[in-house]
Amino acid sequence: MKQHPCNTQRRVLRTALFAATLTILAFSTNALAIDQSGEAKNMRRVGHVDLQGRPSYQPNVIEYPDGRTIAFAGTHGGSAPNPLKGGVVELNGTIIIDVTDPANPKQTAHIPVPVAGGQAQSVRLCLGSQLPGGVPGKVYLLRNVQGSSAAGYEIWDVTDINQDKPVRVSELRNLRSTHKMWWECNTGIAYLPGSKNASFGLPLWRQSQSMVIVDWKNPLAAPTILRTYGLPGGQPTGTGPVPPSLHGAISAHEHPNAAGRLARAIPANPDDVIGNRIYAAWGVGDDGVMTILDRKKLLPPPYGTYAGPADSPTEADLLSAQAGILYMSPDQGGHTSMPVFGLTPPSYEGFTDYKTRDIVLLASESTSDLCEEAPHWSFIVDVTVENSKTAPPGTRVQQNIWQGPMVLSTMSVDPRAGEKYPRGNYCTRGARYGVHSSEENFRNPLYGKLTVLAYFTGGVRVWDIREPQSPVEVAFYVPETTNDDPDGYMTNNVEVDDSGYIYATDRNGSGLDILQLMPPASHIVFGK
Repeated sequence: MKQHPCNTQRRVLRTALFAATLTILAFSTNALAIDQSGEAKNMRRVGHVDLQGRPSYQPNVIEYPDGRTIAFAGTHGGSAPNPLKGGVVELNGTIIIDVTDPANPKQTAHIPVPVAGGQAQSVRLCLGSQLPGGVPGKVYLLRNVQGSSAAGYEIWDVTDINQDKPVRVSELRNLRSTHKMWWECNTGIAYLPGSKNASFGLPLWRQSQSMVIVDWKNPLAAPTILRTYGLPGGQPTGTGPVPPSLHGAISAHEHPNAAGRLARAIPANPDDVIGNRIYAAWGVGDDGVMTILDRKKLLPPPYGTYAGPADSPTEADLLSAQAGILYMSPDQGGHTSMPVFGLTPPSYEGFTDYKTRDIVLLASESTSDLCEEAPHWSFIVDVTVENSKTAPPGTRVQQNIWQGPMVLSTMSVDPRAGEKYPRGNYCTRGARYGVHSSEENFRNPLYGKLTVLAYFTGGVRVWDIREPQSPVEVAFYVPETTNDDPDGYMTNNVEVDDSGYIYATDRNGSGLDILQLMPPASHIVFGK
């Protein structure tokens, strides 16, 4: 999914403004008048909105055809008053924020879920000019509804961002266990966590949170369901233990270098390109698995070559699209699998082989308060060798053809680091501590140099990944609670827009912070 695809010139200008602002901030105390956390390094808060006190999940940002930059935030379940409608209590849903001026963000609308008991945590966005069946000039929002009789996915026309102006234009209901989807704007293909429920009259998948793949290129109509995919054993005819659930998939089909070759591509294989890979994380917080999928082999004609059953695939059918796999320790799960391609670490220059690397930033979600669980980290996984079926990508054919992906390093923050600050050890601050997720925008200027992670009570952490075997934390910002939640703040998700602003949402209702890297960390991206 492209976040800011409509105008390169606007994007460059906004990035230039970001860099200029850094210079101003370095010499102006008045520009820093906004409240700041006392727990930060090389980062400052630029703007803030309260998201109506709703517990928030994923933020996403898009540049509108008229040049405005608009953010969207999904929320967890519950209800709260909507001040944009005079305080009427609404079920939690999706909040729209105009962030064109990051220092003065304005909440413009809230779209509640349709039925009590549901929640809409995840949002994806496409311009109508990109979608093959979209209307130029329009902007479309795809969101999930998890739980309730309305469980499924919805598309909204959010061209007009004012309260009560967004319009639901299509929907897909009767799906179980929906969550964090991915939407390719240039094709309309969407990868949706979940599976069909009994109303379809088909045998149920054993793993309800598998992957429903749909063609939703026409946002004004119900999608065409292409197939259901999952780990072997999750299909209706599977046996043995039920495999872990899909948390989410990330398609590289719209990567800026989608036509570029993978680091260890097979020379004679034209499909070994960045745009033909999908990275899926399974397990969330334990028994994790990361799979690398060949997009062409995953999709049926006319989109790909898969010719097996759509709803009841065999194990061989499921394995046919698998290009690589990594099994994690049972105490770690697969939450977010963000690929970074073509790293050329300076320390590798003196070597003769494997000097270019493809990696995946693989997060394992912390799920218990007060560290009453195993520690959870974000891993840098080397996927330069996807498998050992042939050489390349392997160095030779191996007994285990799936030998290849491996963990290079972890991005771990010692919870005792919080003891330098008044709130103390991160484990004892009342909520969860450990990683949750990373940013997911291929076009942000940090890409390939820095990554941003949400660390719950550890706040927002920024890591230099240019040497992937030894990442270095270069910045952090730990927000403060703005409400009476006894568990305090809990940074849940982060995103980076195309000019480098960082958006962080709070799971306990303390709103959305817009953050900015400061020198010297910003020099890594923007220079001096």
